[in-house]
Amino acid sequence: MNIPIPSVPDVITVEVIGRRFTAASEEMFATLVRSSFSPNIRERRDCSVGIFDVNGNLIALSAIGPIHLSSLMGVVQNVRQRFALADLKTGDCLMTNDPYVGGGSHLPDITIITPVIYEGEVVAFVANLAHHSDIGGRVPGSESADCTSIFQEGLRIPIVHLVAGGELQRDVFDFLMLNSRTPRERDGDIKAQIAANNVGVERVQAIFKKFGYPRVIPSLAALLDHADARTKDALRRIPNGIYESEQLLDNDGLVNCEIPMKLALTVEDERIIFDLTGTSEQVAGARNMPYTATLAGVYYAIKALLEPDLPVNSGAFRCVEVIAPEGCLFNPVSPAAVGDRAATGNILGDLIFAAMAKADSSRVMAGCGPYHGVIMSGWDPRDEEYFVDYETFAGASGALDGLDGRDAVRVHVSGSANLPIESLEQEYPMAVLCYELVTDTGGAGQWRGGLSTRRDIAVFGNEVLASARGLRQHVPAFGLFGGQKGKTGKFALTTISQEEKALEGSFSELPVESSSILTVVTPSGGGFGAPFKRDPNAVLSDVVDGKVSVDSAAKVYGVVVAGGNIDEAGTRNLRSATSAGIATGMRN
Repeated sequence: MNIPIPSVPDVITVEVIGRRFTAASEEMFATLVRSSFSPNIRERRDCSVGIFDVNGNLIALSAIGPIHLSSLMGVVQNVRQRFALADLKTGDCLMTNDPYVGGGSHLPDITIITPVIYEGEVVAFVANLAHHSDIGGRVPGSESADCTSIFQEGLRIPIVHLVAGGELQRDVFDFLMLNSRTPRERDGDIKAQIAANNVGVERVQAIFKKFGYPRVIPSLAALLDHADARTKDALRRIPNGIYESEQLLDNDGLVNCEIPMKLALTVEDERIIFDLTGTSEQVAGARNMPYTATLAGVYYAIKALLEPDLPVNSGAFRCVEVIAPEGCLFNPVSPAAVGDRAATGNILGDLIFAAMAKADSSRVMAGCGPYHGVIMSGWDPRDEEYFVDYETFAGASGALDGLDGRDAVRVHVSGSANLPIESLEQEYPMAVLCYELVTDTGGAGQWRGGLSTRRDIAVFGNEVLASARGLRQHVPAFGLFGGQKGKTGKFALTTISQEEKALEGSFSELPVESSSILTVVTPSGGGFGAPFKRDPNAVLSDVVDGKVSVDSAAKVYGVVVAGGNIDEAGTRNLRSATSAGIATGMRN
């Protein structure tokens, strides 16, 4: 007996199909990581994958960092503008990386898109992006904050066939290899990306084969509608109003300066508007954010602030509007450099959280310490091969109402892992001499901000060049509701003559002599609430763990620690005296 197929499947079928798509994206991600060649993808997992319906709606995402969504969003629409669906064949793989013409948000993120064909028709697309450690350009590593044009940042790839009908397009592939300083890594990583998409195609085809086109298509529409409804439900819990905030970039990629970022956040029942009007015009350096990257930053914040369990698909963002005037920092025009867009994206996260703090303080964290990026390149004396080590060193998160900030984590739009020291020292001519949390750096508060990290790296290569980029080296992360600011970060170089030299917040192609030591200190997170409200036992725990010194415990938190224990009488007297002094000062 034939059972009629409903036009709108039941909720269980919808959920099962949605989970199948999620599982497919996760298997794609695992395939990409496990079959890649470079440490940046194999170890740091600087890659992401997505599955889209035929109209370009995101259905499933496995992303290591929210910023990666910007290299996936819109790419299907761009493919469809260039190719008719009927012209796409089984075994095709399309490639792009350019934020201005094909899809992407900076050039090292190469996106590969593959149509899923079922019973002769394109029914979906699978895509992945991987951050390639070098794709040419002015600076080894293809990412430097002091580039002034996208033409300096590497090879620009419009949407082209990398694989056609299952055949690798050797001319396109060779063109890519020739433009990289490390072609052996690019060879392995590109082929891993192709393999990941092949897995995705097989899994999505299997979903259509098992459930049938009439069930799958309405189920995907139901998944989008469900995410839309959940976002609107979460928005209804935020008071209507307009909430404004302002943050500063402290370096445009070329020089230290204060660059204003402004936001007016409007909540109107089931609608939310992010208006970035008033933000600085696009800057001279590479810290501009393409509009798709700005969208990714906003969409991350929606999920983080409204409902962390919100489904990650296009339906969740239907009620979101983002206004960023053309030519501003958050919507630059070609040929503006955009390589370091993620650094700006992390300050955008603080900008959004600061505005939301005025609507609902229970949902936000204080300002965060963003990562510091370092690229070391040169000749490895062990095998006489050229190397490029691309790394981003984790900063710290700000404190929340009821929770201390996290130490040594990436924040807001950034993701990926630190390269393990063992891998670093095996892959490259370097040694890590110090890797530690820095005492007394977390922003003080009832809830303490995450601490700065310090890493000292000895370099033993030949003709080594260093490039680095960091923010919050002059303007620290903000505290909230009486919490104190975090600490700023820094770069420094100690030469073989033991002379330590402070370095700028962004620089490139700095010659580094063998046996020199590069020091990276990342910025810390801000505190939440007044420090004297912190539980003395929590302060004692910080002292025991080396996160807060005995001196700071007394001066900053009013907690007297002696002999590894709390001096309760001394603490009571100190906090009372300090509070009385503050009250007297306020009356005067």
